[in-house]
Amino acid sequence: MFRGWTGRMFGGLLLLAAGVLLLLNMMGYIHVSPGELFATYWPVFVILAGLSQLTNSARQYGSIFGGLVVTVVGAFFLARNLDFITLSVGDFFRYAVPVVLIAAGLSVMFRPSRRQRSDLGSGSGSYEEPVIPPPPPLDPSLDPHFGSTLDEAFEQAFPDESKKRREQEEKHKQPKHEYRNADPDDKINRSGFIGDVRLGDQYFELKPANISHFIGDTIIDLTKAQIPYGETKINVSAFIGDVKVFVPADADLGISVASNSLIGDMKVLQEKSGGFMSNINSKTPNYNETSKRIKLNVSVFVGDIRINRVG
Repeated sequence: MFRGWTGRMFGGLLLLAAGVLLLLNMMGYIHVSPGELFATYWPVFVILAGLSQLTNSARQYGSIFGGLVVTVVGAFFLARNLDFITLSVGDFFRYAVPVVLIAAGLSVMFRPSRRQRSDLGSGSGSYEEPVIPPPPPLDPSLDPHFGSTLDEAFEQAFPDESKKRREQEEKHKQPKHEYRNADPDDKINRSGFIGDVRLGDQYFELKPANISHFIGDTIIDLTKAQIPYGETKINVSAFIGDVKVFVPADADLGISVASNSLIGDMKVLQEKSGGFMSNINSKTPNYNETSKRIKLNVSVFVGDIRINRVG
């Protein structure tokens, strides 16, 4: 991370600032909790990593582009932790992805070609490897086995083994039966690339569901669902974007939630969490005794998770 003179300066300043803060805290001049300090200023490490990559890029377009992206992401989370901006994580990445694609396209269009870079880095002389002639073919008259194929030579030398091998090949050529477990009509499968994925805009019959999304919000409204008796599992995974689930507040309906997010805030039933690498496991009281149960597994890389009971 801290390579080169500039990287060592960043690393030294970071360690110096941490030492001064800890010393002032121990002497009573300031009152700051180390956990609270890290929870607020952890994006500084991301910014330093991006700046270090920028200063050590040696005019390589890929390194400069990556360093800018890392620096901007770290600056966004630092400003968000300090309440300078109120933009949500999902909205930030929703706008950032098109900008990154535009910047990547401009980088591909205007960077020098590979031949130009190689000409600048190499000398004017060129080196060509000598062409090695192929070896001469063997004379078939040296041995009768050389004139035939390997299979024919094997059959002549080992007739019994050749017969067994042919029987095994015929056995493997017989048709095989494939068995499949579940009927696709018994599950709800939804997936999306860019945009919003919605489930529950109209009344529907709830079934076990698998929902995956790349960039965008995932909104599930279970207040319009006909929920069956027993336990129904719903798996939701998203890369960048918010996940919002609305569950009816019925007395005979139990909710169990297992949620995790690398970066983002969570509000699951009555519990809250946020920051970096957060997770919440929560369930309603008497979950196992209810006649209808919904088990939610939500996993998000970057984004917020909201699971609310409505009614």
